[in-house]
Amino acid sequence: MGKKVMIVAGEASGDLHGANLVKALRHLSPDLEIVGIGGEKMKAAGVEILFDISQMAIVGFTEVLSQFKKLRRIFLKTCRVIKTEELAALILIDYPGFNLRLAAHVKKHKLEIPVIYYISPQVWAWGKGRVKRIAELVDKMIVVFPFEREIYRNEGLPVEFVGHPLLDVIGERESEEKTATDLNVSLDNPIVGLLPGSRRQEINRLLPLMLKAAKLMRKEMPTLRFILPRASTVSSPEIGNLLPPDLEVSVVTDKTYKVMALADLLLVASGTATLEAACVGTPMIIVYKVSLLNWLLAKSLIKIPHLGLVNVVAGRKVVPEFLQFEAEPRRLASAALSLLEDRDKQELMKKDLKAVKAQLGRPGASRRAAHLVLEMTEDRERKTAEDRRQRTEDREQKTEDRR
Repeated sequence: MGKKVMIVAGEASGDLHGANLVKALRHLSPDLEIVGIGGEKMKAAGVEILFDISQMAIVGFTEVLSQFKKLRRIFLKTCRVIKTEELAALILIDYPGFNLRLAAHVKKHKLEIPVIYYISPQVWAWGKGRVKRIAELVDKMIVVFPFEREIYRNEGLPVEFVGHPLLDVIGERESEEKTATDLNVSLDNPIVGLLPGSRRQEINRLLPLMLKAAKLMRKEMPTLRFILPRASTVSSPEIGNLLPPDLEVSVVTDKTYKVMALADLLLVASGTATLEAACVGTPMIIVYKVSLLNWLLAKSLIKIPHLGLVNVVAGRKVVPEFLQFEAEPRRLASAALSLLEDRDKQELMKKDLKAVKAQLGRPGASRRAAHLVLEMTEDRERKTAEDRRQRTEDREQKTEDRR
């Protein structure tokens, strides 16, 4: 009987990185069974999906509260699977509100399952006080940013930096001509990519803002063309209902990196997409807005000067950020037009983005992470075999003593 592991992701970026980890695991251990929580990409990679991330892609404190019953039901059912299946490892990908509770469940019930965290929660932004708790719950931390190593080492948690898996996902650029053909756009016009996120709350809050800015930009620069890559976690009607009839926007599916590569500028939601754009090398403007209550709660927790991941990795603001009250259509449009019209600004940003990419390590992150996971499962197998051998010897000794 082959080994079985569980892998849990809660949103689109986790589904992407989880799928690539699964592919690497299957390459190294073809008989490995994998169950878990994920999306279409993890399912296509061969994971037996218990719950789809479309039920879980929630952003913000108040939104989590409103979906508490649904999330609790998923949590309890997942715990039952963990208890009943003989898992060789539990692999958690980001999504800390849910995943750390799963880790706590494993430790509370002394299930002897190695808990491996891949893609660390952003404790450096909002919760260094949680690091000690994470160290108590997790057996191995696999990180994708070099500065995360010391955070966990200082708490005595075994940690390995493997590089960022985006370096494998994005790959080499195609020719502009081929990309333009695939996206059905002309290279004769400047292109702006609109990336409002992968969760419904983000789409509903950020896309109308981006579209209003796009209208203002089109007035000043009539030749502009806009492309919106739709995330698999959001349906076409959900996007279509937000598009204004008086603005032409080309919507494409599963072609995010092509849009990033071809665009002259991106309006992008804060998150993993900013790093993706940095790896591609396309100038961008970061946009983010949540409910007022969520913003006030976040401001009380966030301890770093910049929110965009690309700026966090750079250690300074290399990309403009328009957050909350500053996320206003006229400001966005003005900043975007200024960048589009200034070639020197664009080249300086591209240089900074190249430096950010260089900090993400070498390609092969998923393969290195898979090796670490399999090492943990093999250690557990050895320990389990040793425990069985010891129990057998103890029984035999007791039998001998009775004789």
